[in-house]
Amino acid sequence: MKILLISPPQVTKYPQPPLGLAMLAAVLEKKGYSVRIVDLTALGLSENAVPQIILKEKPELVGITAMTSTINSAISVARKVKESDSKILVVLGGAHASILPEETLQKNPEIDIIVRGEGEKTFLELVEAIERKVSDLGGILGLTYRIESEVKSNPLRPILLDLDELPFPAFHLLPKGKYRLHPPFGRRSPAMPIMISRGCPYNCIFCSKSVFGNKYRNNSPAYVVNQIRLLIEKFGVREIKFYDDVFTLDKKWVMAICAELKRQGISVPWTCETRVNLVNSELLKTMKDAGCYMIAYGVESGDQEILTEVGKNVTLDQITNAFSLTHKAGISTVGYFMLGAPNETPETIKRTIEFAKKLNPDFVQFSIATPYPGTELNRLAAEKGCLPKSWNGYVYADLKSVGSSFSELTTMSGEELREWNKKAYSSFYLRWGYVWKRLKKMTSFAELTTNAIGLRMLLDLIK
Repeated sequence: MKILLISPPQVTKYPQPPLGLAMLAAVLEKKGYSVRIVDLTALGLSENAVPQIILKEKPELVGITAMTSTINSAISVARKVKESDSKILVVLGGAHASILPEETLQKNPEIDIIVRGEGEKTFLELVEAIERKVSDLGGILGLTYRIESEVKSNPLRPILLDLDELPFPAFHLLPKGKYRLHPPFGRRSPAMPIMISRGCPYNCIFCSKSVFGNKYRNNSPAYVVNQIRLLIEKFGVREIKFYDDVFTLDKKWVMAICAELKRQGISVPWTCETRVNLVNSELLKTMKDAGCYMIAYGVESGDQEILTEVGKNVTLDQITNAFSLTHKAGISTVGYFMLGAPNETPETIKRTIEFAKKLNPDFVQFSIATPYPGTELNRLAAEKGCLPKSWNGYVYADLKSVGSSFSELTTMSGEELREWNKKAYSSFYLRWGYVWKRLKKMTSFAELTTNAIGLRMLLDLIK
């Protein structure tokens, strides 16, 4: 059976590799199936290119992945597939389909089957059943499908506990040289993000866990470092970004990864993301020695009541301490801040901006609270009737997507939130103290490039 996996198009200057599809492809290849990945975003193609791709590849099954922000383009891709050849089976997976499987299937006849949650075993079992011409899919956990006009959902598949059962993602099927990390990450090229853990035990009201759930699991340090070695030796990768939500949740595990990098003689710069309550000075020093040059922390707010409101479960003192320890370890920092949480006011936003200045991170991102499906924030927004009118509006860092109906969650309209977001950026970055700090750190061409790109992005944001 010939299988084609498609990542739908989205508007971005920094396309990221579809690691989920790459993992599906690796599992299928291990079983001897012929698989291709087409990343439309990385290739600069729209859904209009799909008919030609189908004509060339002649797949029997097409798998498509989608987040909420890309669900409309994913459906357009599915429609183009069916228009090209109605006999092709179209399967949809990813975060959005996992949260709203029945609704998605009922509204979109071009989608035949939905894979919910972690898809590796479910998708493989589906492919094997189709190959055997099995008509009853009731025994495959994690599927949502049609039986005539009725939509049926099988029970969800239990999460995979031993991640080392999985092969390395099929990096060889991704288009070479087409991916770029979003600045300030990616100082060396080519860079590659990887995910080496799944699940998050925390309960922030803005976070969806439709695919990996709450239970935390990780790959063994040997698996992690061997994957990094493969990327360096076979694909020429010169920088790694760990995409994991809570990279330092298991401190002993991170220490073991750092030790294994040293043991294998691997010297590669890397970055990660984590929470402020999950670091200490010993860990940070070890990470720095093993190649970590930047950590991004989810701060969200400089107002303690807002932090409590969004379920962050950290204090302002913990945030301050984490940034201080990270700077002392010689690691750069990124602070992620969120405006527009429930009960946000101009006064709480001002406190957040001033807190960001006090923390003095190397870089910041101010985004707008976005009520993704499956989150508590979505439930609150639905109760007040202020959900975005289109799935395309579910892009947390896109100021253009914020609707005026968000005034129901805060004391401000969408337009006011946009203006506050611009003020936050200009107030933080356009300070002489910050500019001087960046100039002093500009000791390499990579730093110069990062600052130049950052300046251009800032001017685009605040204009």
